[in-house]
Amino acid sequence: MIPEREQIGSVDLTTWRVVPADGNPDKDEHGAWAIAGGDSDEYDLYLEVREADRPREVARFVVEAVTRHARGLRLKGALADVAHVRDRQPADDERAPSNPSLPDVTKLAHLVEAVGGLAHEVSQAVPRDERDAYQDRLYGQLAQVAATTVAWMEAVLSERTPDPDAGPVGA
Repeated sequence: MIPEREQIGSVDLTTWRVVPADGNPDKDEHGAWAIAGGDSDEYDLYLEVREADRPREVARFVVEAVTRHARGLRLKGALADVAHVRDRQPADDERAPSNPSLPDVTKLAHLVEAVGGLAHEVSQAVPRDERDAYQDRLYGQLAQVAATTVAWMEAVLSERTPDPDAGPVGA
């Protein structure tokens, strides 16, 4: 069976894994291998790799590429959310962590405050029916911690004397 495009897109990309194909119960390295996707033992997606010199390696390559792509998409989304939170922080506040003249101890206090909010959120018992709301609050707190950290990083960068011949910081 050839999966439909919608079927492939509906399976969480991080659940893809390499499994021996149904016709390869002995897990023969050169036998057929498959790419399976889904959270349960019943696969939501099943693609066999048969016609290859090394089917297991081909399946592993596909799974690693898909997993890397999924992580990249999630990272882009998370960074966009951090940028959005950072953009909402007041730019003209003298006490903002992005202010290069603000003492590091004050910047640290801002960061510790953000981490404290995160610690409070994590320490709460969460009933199962409130799990989604909890995850949303946790994500928001993590974005706040990251945005505060980014603001401090911006201050560090603004204190540096630019070297026109140097590449990006940390490269």
